Amino acid sequence: MKRHSTLIKLSQEHHHTLALCVRILREPERNHREDITAYFVDLETHFCEEETQFAPLWERLNRADLRTRFESEHAKLRDLFRHAEFDSTQWNTTFATLLRDHARFEERELFPALQETVLPAE
Repeated sequence: MKRHSTLIKLSQEHHHTLALCVRILREPERNHREDITAYFVDLETHFCEEETQFAPLWERLNRADLRTRFESEHAKLRDLFRHAEFDSTQWNTTFATLLRDHARFEERELFPALQETVLPAE
C-alpha cells in the first residue's frame, strides 16, 4: 500500500530506526551508548510529531487497541531510555526489540488503519 503523503516522512524515519535495531541486536553485548543517545534526540522528536499528528484522529479511527499500544510503547521506550543500561545485553536486547516491533506495528497496522479510515484520499 502506498503511503499517504502525511505519513511518508514518518515511514522514512522508521527505516533508520530499523537499521539501528539491527546493529544493536547484531551485537547486544556491546555498549551502544553513542548510537542510541544520538538517535534518541531524533526519536523523541519523531514521537512528538506522531503524537501531535495522530491526536485529532484517534476518535475517528475508533481503535482503542491501536491507540493503547501506540501510547504504551512510546511510554515504555522513553522509560527504557531514562533508565538506560548501555552495558547490559538484556537492556540492549529489550530496547532494540521493542523499538523494532513498535516501528513494524506502526508500518503494518497503525498506518494502514489510518489510511483506510481517517486520512483523506489522495
